[in-house]
Amino acid sequence: METENNLVQDVKEEPIVESNEEKTPDAVPYSRFKGLVDEKNTYKTELHSLKEQIAKKEEDAKLKELESKGEYDKIISDMNQKLEKAESKATAWDDYQVGRKNALLEKLPEDERAIYGELPLDKLEAHVDKVKTTNIPLVDNSAPANTEGYKSKEDLAMDFNTGKINMDTYKRLMNVFRKN
Repeated sequence: METENNLVQDVKEEPIVESNEEKTPDAVPYSRFKGLVDEKNTYKTELHSLKEQIAKKEEDAKLKELESKGEYDKIISDMNQKLEKAESKATAWDDYQVGRKNALLEKLPEDERAIYGELPLDKLEAHVDKVKTTNIPLVDNSAPANTEGYKSKEDLAMDFNTGKINMDTYKRLMNVFRKN
């Protein structure tokens, strides 16, 4: 009997710690998940870089082969096609930038257009987003009438008839409505 008590006394109970994480069989700790995502993204960039290198080497090999055959006309025509393609993209980009810049400048008052017209597109976009010219409505700056929340004489009369306000309050508020 005494040995059983010793065994029972020697057993330490570990405190039960509840975690905020849901206990599901497929749960992955965030640190592990983040590590795998970062590793995957690294591999993606490396793969993209390697594909670009392979494409460049294939192109260089093709050029060397054409040079060895003496087909300089083919090389020149290929280069001209690439140049035309790049020029068309550059022209499209320039047209976009000019159009976007004009659209942004239209949002600014005329006196500010000359000032901000020389800004690069990204800074002009940031400025226009920050300023956002909005029409500010005119506000009546006269002293407010103390109508205690009543918007019309009818509301005031209805509350007086139902007994929510007394005669003195009714007369005072009616005078305020008459003055306005």
